[in-house]
Amino acid sequence: MQFEIISTQTQLSEYVATLDNSPISLDTEFVRTRTFYANLGLLQVSQNERIVLIDPILIGDISAFWKAIDAKQCILHASSEDLEIIKHHKGDLNITLFDTQVACAFLNQGASLGYAKMVESIDGTLLNKGESRTDWCARPLTDKQQLYAAADVLYLQPCLEALQAKLAEKNMVAFFEQECQMILDAKMKPVNPEKAYKSLDNLSKLDRQGLATIKALAKWRLETAMARNLALNFVVKADHLWLLAHYRPSSYNDLKRLHLAPSEIRIHGEAVLSIIAKVAEQDPESFPPLIVRLIDFPDYKKVLKAIRDKIKVCADKYELPVELIASKRVINEYLSWCWKLDSQQRSLVDKPKLLTGWRFELVGQHLNYQNQ
Repeated sequence: MQFEIISTQTQLSEYVATLDNSPISLDTEFVRTRTFYANLGLLQVSQNERIVLIDPILIGDISAFWKAIDAKQCILHASSEDLEIIKHHKGDLNITLFDTQVACAFLNQGASLGYAKMVESIDGTLLNKGESRTDWCARPLTDKQQLYAAADVLYLQPCLEALQAKLAEKNMVAFFEQECQMILDAKMKPVNPEKAYKSLDNLSKLDRQGLATIKALAKWRLETAMARNLALNFVVKADHLWLLAHYRPSSYNDLKRLHLAPSEIRIHGEAVLSIIAKVAEQDPESFPPLIVRLIDFPDYKKVLKAIRDKIKVCADKYELPVELIASKRVINEYLSWCWKLDSQQRSLVDKPKLLTGWRFELVGQHLNYQNQ
């Protein structure tokens, strides 16, 4: 396998000038342990059978490449984390995405088939995945690391071409392309710090002031993590946010009694106590309403089973993985939209996944639980 290393601005400029409108295969290698944003260690690119490894550590500014792929067709596998990196560096996701893992899902090969398994099933080649947990930000890269990285884009276009032929036979090309665009659209939605608390656990066990407190703390934690490029739990652990919202400490001694990490108290104790105090001074009418769990609705288990049964029938009919159509989280999103919002509130928010695109066509239009 032949590939080139691009490690200078001059080399990058010369390479970018060669890019045409043919599909571009992309992959990224990164490190993400203590940081909010992934640290890009290597960018693998293939177009017209030419493979290059772009080294952002040595080059520094690779914005010329991000500009060059604007509006291009890009082939990736399991693109979620790669897209986050592209968006962070490029500023947008103005590309046409072809995710080969999604294509495999529409061909009923599992909802999350790995790259090596896909290559083996289509090409018959066994890939060595021994370098998957390496430190991609350390230099120099070994020959094994470079070969591993280059292989990650070598097979993307030929696999996609084989998959697209099968998708056409199955009449699933439009659904596949629709799903890829939905992935891009979801990634482009801006992060809303005001809603950061909604992904935390055990919210139903908090009173209204507790919810207001955890909402304010989660917003502060997210903004701090983004500003300082720290993983969320390296600011304050999620479990500790709940303890703070439930007990609402007012002193450093209170914080210690909650067994917060010494670093959390030392670095953020003052900010945490100030946020809790400010929420306590607010008008109680401004506090969020109590959280009602779906499981507490009388018919939840029965309705959940009924929806799952309909999805299973659909999955069998169209030979699709059940998880591709709707996971439990997607079903719960739909039921929350139906049961927790009135008609006016529904009109102000995005429709749930089950009521959009190909999922609506296959399943969603046959569901009607809004008034139950």
